Amino acid sequence: MTCTLAIAGIRTAQVPLHRPFAHARHAHARTGSVLLTLELDGVTGWGEGAPRPYVTGETLTGAVQALETFDPSVLGPLIPADDFPRAVGVLASLDLPRLLGGSRPMPAAAAALETALLDALCRRHGLPLSAVLDACPWAADVLAADSRPRTVSEVVDLSRTPAEQLEALPPEARARLTHIKLKALDSPEETVERALKVRGLLGPSVRLSVDANGGWEPPAAERGARLLREQAAVDWIEEPTAPRDWSTLRRIEESGTPVMLDESAMDTADVQWAAATGAASLVNIRISKCGGLLPSLRMAVRARELGLRVQVGVQVGEIGPLWSVGRTLAARLAEVVAVECGRQDEWFPAPLTDPPLAVDREHHTAPPPPGPGHGLRPADALTAHLTATTAGNTGPQTTAPRQGAPWTSHDS
Repeated sequence: MTCTLAIAGIRTAQVPLHRPFAHARHAHARTGSVLLTLELDGVTGWGEGAPRPYVTGETLTGAVQALETFDPSVLGPLIPADDFPRAVGVLASLDLPRLLGGSRPMPAAAAALETALLDALCRRHGLPLSAVLDACPWAADVLAADSRPRTVSEVVDLSRTPAEQLEALPPEARARLTHIKLKALDSPEETVERALKVRGLLGPSVRLSVDANGGWEPPAAERGARLLREQAAVDWIEEPTAPRDWSTLRRIEESGTPVMLDESAMDTADVQWAAATGAASLVNIRISKCGGLLPSLRMAVRARELGLRVQVGVQVGEIGPLWSVGRTLAARLAEVVAVECGRQDEWFPAPLTDPPLAVDREHHTAPPPPGPGHGLRPADALTAHLTATTAGNTGPQTTAPRQGAPWTSHDS
């Protein structure tokens, strides 16, 4: 039996951040998400995408337009909603970013649609979102049997010095840190100075990575990677130069500094190419960037097959569904090098979701979401920041040109 599927509402959320967040390519003073509500056989699902032009090429306007012009009757007849494993299998076989964007994939828009679909499907069956992972036998090798709390990273951005951020932690909490992700400055040499300050505060046992957000030119990226490895014992460098500059990334890898891909790795094709060219050792998986939970899981599977390690990351300022879905994945992956959880408790003084973000800042741990579905609904504090969209042309779609493929291209 197929399902009845209807989009009940599309809204944008632009919420001011209590404290800005800055990196080499962008400074965030407010968040920007597209929130989708749909009805699957009368059960409501809530989804989120976080379009970032510097990540996937999508704009908030473009993602909204793609969702507004999407006809849910395309999917409804395909989803056997009464059969949970089969329904998950159908959704796993679809390439939603290309269904919505054609030859210019729209993963953030797809993430909004997929997270809403999976939330509704799980709620229809009274299941937590982690049940989706259990319904993917092709991913069994990368999954642990049960969800568990994860130790989370501390991300030091450019709005504060390392000393300002790390010394603000209680001594006991600072001593429990296991991984620092440091945002890079425009200058590799000044970035090394920041990295050395982290080492001076925390010592050599804490893992340290540096994220340049693709902001360094190739010569600076190669020089910076070498200096960071030699002087600050950096464990890996994330997206050191422009996305998909495979030659530069390979040279950095070959010089002895492990490379983590972020903007360069949006799908399994990117992971495959990175491994084939020797351009990376690690991949940062983010739900919105990758198009949803199921494409993210598929990337984790492919990365393991190719010998690449995985980090589960976040977009800055995720409202709710995205961080809950990402945490669901992180809680079940058998092996991860790092997990990010965001700082919604710091950025938004009033919780935007019910229940709110749960994280133990003293011990740097985050519990798995309880469900049903992703377990969240909008809180009253979010309402004032929502803007309802109107059907029709809301402006140009801005996406990074990428080669398209059939939207049913995956094998389950």
